[in-house]
Amino acid sequence: MKPLSLFDFASLPRRASRPALLGACAAATWCHVSLASDEPRVYTDPAGDAVLRRTDPGADGLVHPDAGWPDYVRIAYGGWQTNTPASNPYNGSWRDARDTNLLRIDLVFHGLVNPPGPLNLRGEGYDPYLYGMNPLYGYVEFDLDSDRDTGGEIDDVRNRPLGNLSRFGGRLDDSLGQRAAVSAFDFDGNLLTEPLVERSGEEMHLAFCACSPMTIDPLNDPTPATFDAGDTWIVSSRFLRRTHAFSRYSAAFGGSAPGEYDPVVRLRFQHNTQTDQTTVTLIYGLDNSGAAALRGEAVQPIDLNAGNQTSILEMLNDIRFAAVRTSDPGIGTPFDLLREWRDNEHAELEEFLRADSWTMLALFGTAYAIEEPEALFVWTDVGPGFNFGDCTGDGFVTTADVQSIQAAIGQTDGTAFDADGQPNGQTRLVDFGANFALFDLNYDGVINSLDVSMIGLHRLGDVNNDGWVEQRDLTLLRALRGLNSGHPLFNPAADLNGDRRIDSADETILIRRMMLSIR
Repeated sequence: MKPLSLFDFASLPRRASRPALLGACAAATWCHVSLASDEPRVYTDPAGDAVLRRTDPGADGLVHPDAGWPDYVRIAYGGWQTNTPASNPYNGSWRDARDTNLLRIDLVFHGLVNPPGPLNLRGEGYDPYLYGMNPLYGYVEFDLDSDRDTGGEIDDVRNRPLGNLSRFGGRLDDSLGQRAAVSAFDFDGNLLTEPLVERSGEEMHLAFCACSPMTIDPLNDPTPATFDAGDTWIVSSRFLRRTHAFSRYSAAFGGSAPGEYDPVVRLRFQHNTQTDQTTVTLIYGLDNSGAAALRGEAVQPIDLNAGNQTSILEMLNDIRFAAVRTSDPGIGTPFDLLREWRDNEHAELEEFLRADSWTMLALFGTAYAIEEPEALFVWTDVGPGFNFGDCTGDGFVTTADVQSIQAAIGQTDGTAFDADGQPNGQTRLVDFGANFALFDLNYDGVINSLDVSMIGLHRLGDVNNDGWVEQRDLTLLRALRGLNSGHPLFNPAADLNGDRRIDSADETILIRRMMLSIR
């Protein structure tokens, strides 16, 4: 019931090591060159659009007033070439992924962000600000085969991009956005019910969750305890993870647990004082020859061990091996996300090493100052291609989106899904924070005229938010007379003069509006 939703592979050939020229990509939401090109795939996002989206049941958990709000401005990834892979892999240039054996991923943030402190997930204590007041949390999901029906997630979907897009009051500008949870009622654990929030298509992700121990190497840092302006750190942990949905079918070992392919990788956190941007960079092997070059070792053959030389190709080998060796347990199981990796179109794994053809979805945020028993993160930014106010998913903000908000109010106002329990022209979300709804554009826990006003299409006097100004609005306003803005039943649509109370002055304005409508 969703009232708001009407709303033997180890012998695969290895790629030879090949040399690598700097390419540039024009600023855009994303750009991609399908022909041979040394340009990475690039997504951009405006600086300054970060907002707080709490997830605790009361949506009132403490966020330290000095804490930064992670705000991504650019994400780029593609093939990478360097002449110093073991000593300084960051010195090099972008290269067509077909002509190199290294991958580079750059996450660029406005302002200062630092590695995430522990969240007591392993009994190590709660200290999100261990490395500074700007901890970075979140997930960057990559779809390696550009097929959203292969890959996804089963566990912790509530903390993934498709589970939180609606908290920001809109949808993505492509059809994947139709799979985002419209409300918390969509987390039903069923892979067959729409929206298909588990089916994001991701085969791997970068996880900034403090889920594994981290090793910090501050480079020439006079204050090595914290990551500050101008600092450069190398941080090692299990940041790179193959989707956990495949773990129960995987024969991988050497990771954090049997079936997990989550090797320890090195990320560089670097803050530039001139641009006031922090860049988080991963250099990783596309195949094991790239992995060997980064480690300064001889090439090891592909295996299922996430504890020795690892690469994207070895991860793909693990996925393919799991798909083929597993007896199909049937429709509706997590194998739905893996099944198509056993077909002939997924036989040539090197085809999926074209990093600049991967698609990506990202979610970033901070943490609570004090540990919350039912929430981990406070989200601040999501993308790419996010359209605020687009409730229908058609890529535009129109009267159809207003009608979606009005329909959501009409179906839930005064019902068990309305925390105030009274038909007053608005819906107050129950346990807001843990629960949410796409139609609550301003994320205040109430679906009402303020949300319609955010996209500029609210009619003054439309108290019940059905799109008309008529007798029913006057009847409702009279029922609300005497309430001020501190009352839980206060409806801002009935406060026509904006003085934060509903009284005879508002009634007079509404009657005039009705007379004008009649004329």
